[in-house]
Amino acid sequence: MITVTLDDRALKVAIDGLQGRIANMRPALAAAAQVLREAAMQAFDESRSPDGKAWPRLKPASIVSRARRHSPKGYVKNRARTLARFADAKPLLDTGQLRNSIQVYSVTDTEAVVGTKLPHAAIHQFGGRAGRGRRVSIPARPFLGLSEQAKSEIEDIIRRHVAGGVGGA
Repeated sequence: MITVTLDDRALKVAIDGLQGRIANMRPALAAAAQVLREAAMQAFDESRSPDGKAWPRLKPASIVSRARRHSPKGYVKNRARTLARFADAKPLLDTGQLRNSIQVYSVTDTEAVVGTKLPHAAIHQFGGRAGRGRRVSIPARPFLGLSEQAKSEIEDIIRRHVAGGVGGA
């Protein structure tokens, strides 16, 4: 009779560690949330959606309105000169309020919440009609979402976490 004894203590320790890391995804989700926030910052900097599509340019009326807000006297003398001067103005970056409001709100073992509490964020993300009587049409300029690069980074973060810790820890 042949008897084989298997000492599986090392395997049990490895499985227990793996289960522990999967049960506590908070560190990986916190790192993933930062990747998502950085993708949003990049969208504002490049005036592109996270998937790389360029945002619609500002309409002439929006450029003039922006110039009026920044004018010490509150009006614009020469519309053509104003349009030329502000032609390269980046959408959604007039004051930087929307960009600066994007943050990581919460991270748990099962989810991470990244976004903004500003009420006008949704109209810029999805587009739609706004203003008195909903007369103004605002094109969608998505800033929250995942680029292919961000997806890859998050996959790597999760893989590293499950394999032994985020950031090689």
